[in-house]
Amino acid sequence: MRRSLRPGDRAPDHATAPEPTSEPPVRRRDPVPELSPPPDVLHVVLVEGIPMEFGGRTASILAKCRTLYEQGGVRSVVLVRNHAHTLPRAVEGMRRRGQLAEGVEIRWLMDAYPDGTEPVQPPPPTRETPADLEARGWVRHGRALVLREGGVNREVRRFRDGALEHVDSYDADGRRVRREEYDDTGRLRRTLRWEPDVTTPVEQVFHRRSGASMYALTLAPPHGARGRPREVSVTLFDEAGEVEATHEGSLTPVVHRALDELTAGRPTVLAVEARQVDRDVFGYRRDHVRTCVVAHNSHLRTASSPTDDLRGSFRRLFRHLDAVDAMVFLTDSQRADAEALLGRRDTFWVMPHAAPGTATHVDVERDPRLVIMMGRLAGQKRTDHGIRAFARVLEQVPDARLQIFGEGVRRAELQQLVDELGVGGSVTLEGFTQQPGREYRRATLCLQSSLFEGAPMVFVEALRQACPIVSYDIRYGPADIVDHGVNGFLVPDGDIEGLAARTVQVLQDPDLARRLSQGCAGVDERFGQEAFAARWFHLFRTLHPDLPAAGRG
Repeated sequence: MRRSLRPGDRAPDHATAPEPTSEPPVRRRDPVPELSPPPDVLHVVLVEGIPMEFGGRTASILAKCRTLYEQGGVRSVVLVRNHAHTLPRAVEGMRRRGQLAEGVEIRWLMDAYPDGTEPVQPPPPTRETPADLEARGWVRHGRALVLREGGVNREVRRFRDGALEHVDSYDADGRRVRREEYDDTGRLRRTLRWEPDVTTPVEQVFHRRSGASMYALTLAPPHGARGRPREVSVTLFDEAGEVEATHEGSLTPVVHRALDELTAGRPTVLAVEARQVDRDVFGYRRDHVRTCVVAHNSHLRTASSPTDDLRGSFRRLFRHLDAVDAMVFLTDSQRADAEALLGRRDTFWVMPHAAPGTATHVDVERDPRLVIMMGRLAGQKRTDHGIRAFARVLEQVPDARLQIFGEGVRRAELQQLVDELGVGGSVTLEGFTQQPGREYRRATLCLQSSLFEGAPMVFVEALRQACPIVSYDIRYGPADIVDHGVNGFLVPDGDIEGLAARTVQVLQDPDLARRLSQGCAGVDERFGQEAFAARWFHLFRTLHPDLPAAGRG
C-alpha cells in the first residue's frame, strides 16, 4: 500500500513504468471472505458521465452502491465529472425504475464544489413563458421559441415541461456564440461560448447559486471529426466572481476541491470507475482517503493481444499504480494477465459483479423458441455475429426468434443486415429495456458475441433469471462465469458456426435446455449479494484497518 501524502502534496508528473515480467498467466481464485461489518467509511464513486440510456457499467455501479448500503449501511456518492444537462432526467429515471436506492446519491461535480453563496432571484428569461414570447412575435419550433431578425436566428429559447432549459444567442450572421443553461428552478448552471466557425464550445463557465462564476474551463477543438474537445486550462473564481487562479490543463483542481468538500475529512474509499478520470486522482493524496481503481473492461488493446499490448489508458494507469491503494478487476483471468505483465501484487483484487438480489418475474412463462441478446449496439458487442449465427439457426429451427435489446450507433447498420439476410420476421431490434430481468426470464437462451469485456454484467443477470448462455470464449468474463455444459456453452472466439450449432442444440433439446436452466442455480454462491458485499467490505477493512464498524442508516 502506498503512503498517503499530506494535503497539497503532488504526485510526480512522470511516474516510472513498471518493469514487465515474463511470467505466464497464473489464475488464482480468492476465497469468499466471511460477511462481517464494514468500517465506518464514505464510498465515493468517480465517473466521467452518466448517459440517459446507460449501459452495464453504470448499472453495475448502482447495484454495487445499493448492496453496500443494504448489507452494511455504507453510504455512497456517485460524483459525475463531466457536465451534461440530461443528468437530472437520467437520475429521475433511475428513481422511477427503482435503480437509485436509499443511501445512494448522484451529484454533478459543480454541486460538490464548495459554494457558500446564497441563491438569488431567477433571471428574467426564466420568468417568461412560451405564450409570452409568442405574443411578442417569437416563432414556435417544437419545444423551442425562435426570434429571427433579417432572416437569421438571433435567439432561441428551449423549454421542457414549461421550464426554460437553455437560451442560445447568435451573431448577426446567424452563428451561435453563446448558450445559457438553467435548471428547473430557474438557476443559471452553465454558460457555453463559441468562436465563429468553430463547431464545439471554446469555454464553459459554471455558476454559483448566486449566479457568479465558480470555475471556467477553456477548450480546444477536437482532433478529428469524432474526437472530443480538449481541456486546455481551468480558471477558479472566488465567491465574488473574481479570478482566484488559472491552471493549465484539465479540471483536476476542480475535482480535488470537490472531493475535499464532499469528504470533509471523513474516512473515505474513493472508487475510480472510468479511465477518463484516472488523471484527476493520481495526484490526489489525503490522509483520510484511500483510492481504488476499477477495471470495467479489458486492459488489452485487442481481444488477441499478448499480455504486454495495452490500451493507452491502461498503460498510463499501470505507470501510476503507486499513486493508488488498490486495483480491482472483475475476473480472476484478467488479474492473472495483469500479473503476468507486472508480477503478483497484493494490491490487485477481484470483485465479480453481483447478481440481482432476488430472482424476479418468476411468474413469467419461458418461451422455448426465444433467444435474446442484451447490450449496446456498438462495435465491441459484435451484435452482427449473433445475427449471422441466428440466420443459420433458422435453417434448422425455423420458428425460433431472436430479440436484441439495447441501443447504439450501429442500430441502422444492424437493421440493414437483418434485412439483407431476410430474417426480419424472426430477428428484431427491440431497443432499450427497463426490465432486463423479465426478458431473461422469458428467454430459453442468452446469446453473447462480444469482442472483449471486463466481466459482462449481463451474464450474472441472465444466470440469476435461470437463463443459460451461449457465448464466445473471450477476454474477459465468460470462462469465469459460464460453467461449460452446466449453465451454458462457450465456443471459440469468432466461430459464428459454433454459436449457431450450440444454439440449435439447446433449442432442439428441451431436456438439455431444462438442465442448463437448473444449472444456473449455483450463481448465488459466487455472485450473490452477500458474497459481493463480503469481498468489498474486506477490501474496505484492509484499506482502513483502524476504523470502527459502520452504523446503519
